Amino acid sequence: MIRSRIRLLISGVLGVLLLAGPAAAQIGRGNAPVEITSKQGEYLQNQGRGVYTGDVVATQGESRISTDKLTVICSKSTPAAGEEPVCEAMEELIAEGSVYYTAPDVKIRGDRAQYDYPSDTITITGDVILSRGNEGVVRGTQVVYKVGEGRTVITAGTKRVTSIFTPASKRNSTPTPAAPATAPRPN
Repeated sequence: MIRSRIRLLISGVLGVLLLAGPAAAQIGRGNAPVEITSKQGEYLQNQGRGVYTGDVVATQGESRISTDKLTVICSKSTPAAGEEPVCEAMEELIAEGSVYYTAPDVKIRGDRAQYDYPSDTITITGDVILSRGNEGVVRGTQVVYKVGEGRTVITAGTKRVTSIFTPASKRNSTPTPAAPATAPRPN
């Protein structure tokens, strides 16, 4: 009985970490496994949750979420009589505290993030800052990023969305140094 529970626990944790199967969710584009590292991890098998705390980093390919606390919620199997439920697939990631999401095309910082796998959408709230390479920076209170579409919606609640963009001509040109002043020659 104890061995059976240990096997189920290990398979549940591996299911969360490796995301095996064709319907596996992703935090970025591609089907690479999601790797989660942290100072502490706890798997609550009966609740279908994994809770990671302390310098948490979840990566998949070139996409990454860094945070203080990450909760992984998964769909659970229907157990046979006398067995425990097992995590079948990740449904949602909830990141809390100093959230930083990076992918090759975007960087987003905020206070809380919720990644919904069925809709392939990450919603980041708080004091949100979004940047896309050298294109500029946008600030708001909420960013909804549709990962597969590369579509971003930024809102600011009662405040206003602030965007700062540098024109391409300014980004690509380097300033020309001023010519040194010449002193008049003595006669």
